[in-house]
Amino acid sequence: MRTVVVYYSRFGHTARIASALAQELGAELREIRAEKEHGYPVMGFGGVFNLRFRIKPMDFSFKPFDPVVLCTPIWASRPACPVRTFLDRARLEGKSLAVVFSGLSGETGKPLEAVRGDVQGKEVVLGPVKSLITKDLEEESLRSFVRQFAAELRSRFPA
Repeated sequence: MRTVVVYYSRFGHTARIASALAQELGAELREIRAEKEHGYPVMGFGGVFNLRFRIKPMDFSFKPFDPVVLCTPIWASRPACPVRTFLDRARLEGKSLAVVFSGLSGETGKPLEAVRGDVQGKEVVLGPVKSLITKDLEEESLRSFVRQFAAELRSRFPA
């Protein structure tokens, strides 16, 4: 299993999750970086209206990887706007896409629906999908989540 963990993190919470997950999996780590960081009102507005925010150039080819693990915060019940831009541009055809949502609610329904729409037509297989509440996230809780998610990935995608 050659895995890549791709993430966007506005305040560092999702970066912490992605880094721990990449370390546990021995995976490559790639960051989605916004050209401009916005405050909460614009973040919420962007989420509600399914906007795409400009991101800095990155390698969108994932040919040597499967699965691709995407870590994204939730903004107004949807993946962060820079992640939506990434999903539009990434060449994920024929890949398995595992997703970790991070935020305050633990919600997966609406954010997953948005991801499904963004990868529609790319022949992407989704799963597993998990959510982690980041408010007051303690190190042991993070490590436990990462171990469980990594074990699920390994069982689903054996080497």
